[in-house]
Amino acid sequence: MNNDKSHKSRLIDATLREGFQAPNASFSFDDVTNIATQIVQSGAEMIEVGHPYVSTNAMQHTRSVVEMNLGIPVLAHARAFRKDIHAVFESGADWVGIFIGVNEISERSRLSGRRFPELLEIIQDTVGYAKSLGLCVRFTVEDSSRTDWDRMTGAFTVACDAGADRICFADSVGILEPQSVTDTVTRILQNHPSVELEVHFHDDRGLAMANALAAIDAGAQWISVSVNGLGERCGITDHAILAANLVFRDARPLSEAQARMLGTVSTIVVGCSQQEIAKSHPILGEYAFTHTARLHVLAVEKDKRSYEWIDPARLGRRHGIITIRQMQCTEGKTLNSNIEIVGK
Repeated sequence: MNNDKSHKSRLIDATLREGFQAPNASFSFDDVTNIATQIVQSGAEMIEVGHPYVSTNAMQHTRSVVEMNLGIPVLAHARAFRKDIHAVFESGADWVGIFIGVNEISERSRLSGRRFPELLEIIQDTVGYAKSLGLCVRFTVEDSSRTDWDRMTGAFTVACDAGADRICFADSVGILEPQSVTDTVTRILQNHPSVELEVHFHDDRGLAMANALAAIDAGAQWISVSVNGLGERCGITDHAILAANLVFRDARPLSEAQARMLGTVSTIVVGCSQQEIAKSHPILGEYAFTHTARLHVLAVEKDKRSYEWIDPARLGRRHGIITIRQMQCTEGKTLNSNIEIVGK
């Protein structure tokens, strides 16, 4: 565990890349620029926007965000191909996120049977090419969590030697548990102490948030997040929930205005993705700070800490109480109840 008090967790919001991979999601150009603005206003330290090479629209999305001059770096995605990297350069993005898988699954399914030594040559060439264009480079080993240690650290070493500014460990299929994350992140940082580490966790097992916190405790400097956790399949680490947890830990500030903006952008992303968040969703759900049980309500009226883990005002929320105006039982039957949520 990292006990360095100067260690700061920083969030790179990937909604405008991961979100495009979510089923049925649809983002207009206005959506992209609106969401980008609100992500920045919610406190993200970096924003990730699309894959410019794949389409004219993707290029225009990236350029539109770059041209807004939002005050934080913009990163765009690229496979480990020069043509992808040059498209990022043309988009005007500050950073390129180069990714490639180096495990045997990737060799068979995505890389036309290329072997590991050839993949290392590709990494060296593409990272070096990106640096020659003046781009900052984040290098990701795709499917890191199912990659043999020697292959993964070998790929990271080649990327760092070629000039990568940051390396990224990606749990692309969401299989890891927190203890494995702690062990792996600690080991990566020991082997590559001169470069920052980003982590990217998918939520297929429902463990992305726990894994993100474990990675932070082990010393990872950057966490990949998205609004509402939106992403392919079950999505990735939820921006608002992680930000709230870091506030609770006094590990990263979040103003009430920033927290409110997270709520605003959450609503917009719900519309674009056609994926509602549950009323019981932590932080932003309608019932996140709502009390119903009579004993809870009476206790909260005296001291709100009785049943709240954090003051909701720190997260741009308010207390809520469900009042039951009429609740009678006659011969074992519950009569009609009029329920009202107060103070949402």
